[in-house]
Amino acid sequence: MVLSNHDSPDYIRKALAAGARGYLLKNTPAQELIHAIHLIYRGYLQIGPGLFEKLESSTLESIDRNNSLTVDNNHLIDANTLLEPVTADGSIVPVQTGMPTVVANDGWSSAVQEQLEALPQVWTRGLLYFLGIFALIALPWVLFSKVDETSTARGRLEPKGATIRLDAKSNGTVIAVRVKEGQFVRAGQVLLELESNILRTEFQQIQAKLGGQIERLTQSELIKNQVMSSLSVQKQQNQAQRLEKQAQVAQVRQTLSSTQLSAPLQIAEKLTEVEKAAANLNAARRTLQVVKQGHQNNLAEVERYRKLWQQGAIAEVKVVEVQKQANVSSSSLVQSEGAVQDAEKLLQGQQKTYQKLQQQLQAEQTQLQLRLKEQISNQQSIEQGGTLTLSKSQQQLDDLQVQISTLKSEITQTQKQIQSLTLQLEQRIVRSPANGVIFQLPIKKAQTFVQPGQVVAQIAPQGLPLILKAQASSQQSGQMRVGMPVKLKFDAYPFQDYGVISGKLRWISPDSKTIDVGQGQAEIFELEITLDKNHIENADRRIQLTPGQSATAETIIRQRRIIDFILDPFRQLQKGGLKL
Repeated sequence: MVLSNHDSPDYIRKALAAGARGYLLKNTPAQELIHAIHLIYRGYLQIGPGLFEKLESSTLESIDRNNSLTVDNNHLIDANTLLEPVTADGSIVPVQTGMPTVVANDGWSSAVQEQLEALPQVWTRGLLYFLGIFALIALPWVLFSKVDETSTARGRLEPKGATIRLDAKSNGTVIAVRVKEGQFVRAGQVLLELESNILRTEFQQIQAKLGGQIERLTQSELIKNQVMSSLSVQKQQNQAQRLEKQAQVAQVRQTLSSTQLSAPLQIAEKLTEVEKAAANLNAARRTLQVVKQGHQNNLAEVERYRKLWQQGAIAEVKVVEVQKQANVSSSSLVQSEGAVQDAEKLLQGQQKTYQKLQQQLQAEQTQLQLRLKEQISNQQSIEQGGTLTLSKSQQQLDDLQVQISTLKSEITQTQKQIQSLTLQLEQRIVRSPANGVIFQLPIKKAQTFVQPGQVVAQIAPQGLPLILKAQASSQQSGQMRVGMPVKLKFDAYPFQDYGVISGKLRWISPDSKTIDVGQGQAEIFELEITLDKNHIENADRRIQLTPGQSATAETIIRQRRIIDFILDPFRQLQKGGLKL
């Protein structure tokens, strides 16, 4: 059937000559179009209203005589009346079928009326059309459309990396909590304070004690200066008395003094050489020990790599490389042993020279001292009186020195106590060591007692990326794989208003662990999910996510066709039947 805007006889002739079973204009009413389709389907020829008069009889005679035509009051060629030639007045000549002749302007024929009455009702046809169209649309959709099957996990945001853990340094009662969980803090900011009244009282007492000790030290040093002045005057008097006798012993004393001055220098110089040789020997021995240990480690590594190579775990080139390292360490070992022997020989030579020099200098000093004793024997009686006086003054000076040393020691001890109390007072105030966010705050309120080592806060350093640490049941985690895309919905920001954040599954724990739930125990797997961004955008606002916020992670584990959901109950029923 041809639908066209053209009503020219030439178009109609060409369409009918080409084998068209009908020719209707596009503005034909829908109801008439439906009737025409039904009649064409039954084998009749249909011509639209107003077109019949434009066709000549010869045109219709050239059409297959098996085509059947009728004419209604709208000049439609009805399929209920069979036509052969058409007369000039529009009447139709019946064929051998015996159908009555019908004039175009007299209405439907009885045969057409019977056919129209035999057609289904309008609502029945509409229902059939609707079911057919629905089947054409719904069946491909059910067969080819897929839906995502997701697995969910609950968790909360944590910084990627280690958090800063703050422990209580001492026990005590919390008197003030200055921050809240999730709050941003700066380095040095006070987080909480412990009770410290007793420490402050003790600190004040220790400070007063330190003041008294410093005052006593000042007085002792003043007396010491006076005694030292008196001692100096006494020494000058004794020196004047010794001048007469010193002329006789001046030469011997000068020689002895020169020897005594030069001897320590010579001994110290030689001792320096001995110590240097000993230090070189010790260094060589330490180097030898390190080289030995390294060589032993290399040999053990060669043996381990050789076993791995024999087992086929590594390539032979790895064994060769390790063997080369062992050869290098062996050469270093030989060199180190030679260095130790050389250092030992050098040390022995220096020690012999040192002992010889000591003996020589000792002999010279002994001879000079004997000569000096002979010269000063007469001088001792004169100096005895002055020496006694000096001894008493010196004893007093020594006592003062001991007293001053004791006071200085006590002051040092008191200062250490003050430093200790200062440190304890500082430990009573917990401060943030860096900029960040309070990730965990177990102490929520004052009057809580804490023990040393107890966790009082955890801080997520500023600038660290965030990850979601979540927990999934063993049933849901079975189909999860690292790298799968994840959609995150945060409890604080409803996804209907703020949307979701994309991420990826970064890590799945290799083993499950058991946790207590309301109905008993359940096995779960721990997950780590990385976020594509650390903020949520809502309109023109950018909301920064913070550690500790809870969220739900949805992972697309597979895609299933809709038809599979429809067929699943039948498949399960079939499996159940097979089991029976």
